[in-house]
Amino acid sequence: MRRTLSGANLFVIAAGLVALACGLHAQEATKEEMNHDFIFDLPGLSRQHIYGRSMNWITNNLRSRKAVIQSDDPDAGSIVANGITALTAEGDSVAVSLSFRMSVDVREGKERVRFLDLQISRGPDQGWDEIPGEGSWHRSAQKKFIAMARSLNEYIKLKGGP
Repeated sequence: MRRTLSGANLFVIAAGLVALACGLHAQEATKEEMNHDFIFDLPGLSRQHIYGRSMNWITNNLRSRKAVIQSDDPDAGSIVANGITALTAEGDSVAVSLSFRMSVDVREGKERVRFLDLQISRGPDQGWDEIPGEGSWHRSAQKKFIAMARSLNEYIKLKGGP
């Protein structure tokens, strides 16, 4: 016995496939979702102290295939730096290179640190790709940036000059 699908059955199947396809489609991450921002309250610390300690931490801790310090303006309290570090995603055993731009804005008793323009490369001849806004690479990068931001914050709080 041969069964045929009626128009109504075909409509239900087609509607189900469309709904499934729409549900599986992930939206592309926005620039804001790709950014990793940290704001630190540093009561009692001058802008000059925070700026000097930040500059010292950056020059001692970041490495880059370009110049580490891209721009700096002590009067505005602004530093833009480039960095590159090793990164392994959760569940992956192969490390990649993670490239990023670090933006630091200093005010009296406050600092904002942002990690932007995230890219990964699997090898010297593999080129650079943006990290997706979600998933294991994104989570691993976020953990790396949290550790870096905490390290910077602790360094700024240390007593002593820049």
